[in-house]
Amino acid sequence: MTSVVAALVSARPPHNYQPKQAKPCTIRCSSTATLGSSRRETNNNLYKVLSLESENVGAEEIKKAYRTMAQRYHPDVCSPSTREESTRMFVELRRAYEMLSDPASRRRYDYELGLVGSGSGHRSSGFERERWEEQLRGLWWRSEARRMRRTK
Repeated sequence: MTSVVAALVSARPPHNYQPKQAKPCTIRCSSTATLGSSRRETNNNLYKVLSLESENVGAEEIKKAYRTMAQRYHPDVCSPSTREESTRMFVELRRAYEMLSDPASRRRYDYELGLVGSGSGHRSSGFERERWEEQLRGLWWRSEARRMRRTK
């Protein structure tokens, strides 16, 4: 993301652009995550949620992995002490299965995963980064120009 910001900053502004003086502000942040809920948030790869070793698996392997994991984490079969964590994991499993069992949503997910994890063995996208950055710069400058017209 920093390269995108650097590209935006290095681009030439429109001829009538007048930057505003930045106002100081305070940003506060707090977290409510617990140790038990951190697994769900750090485990973004849906293939890993279903305990699949590879992204090159078929629909039957996905279905089998989902059934195995669902039997393990279903809230009705777990002990009362782990019911809350099992329920969260079961919901995550269900979301992963719904995404990966539908061919269209799986293609979209694989595409997004390929953009995020470029060095993780995923196929690369055909969309060039420079083209994307150029479009982003254009959108940014248009929104700045629109904002400047509204403030006049």
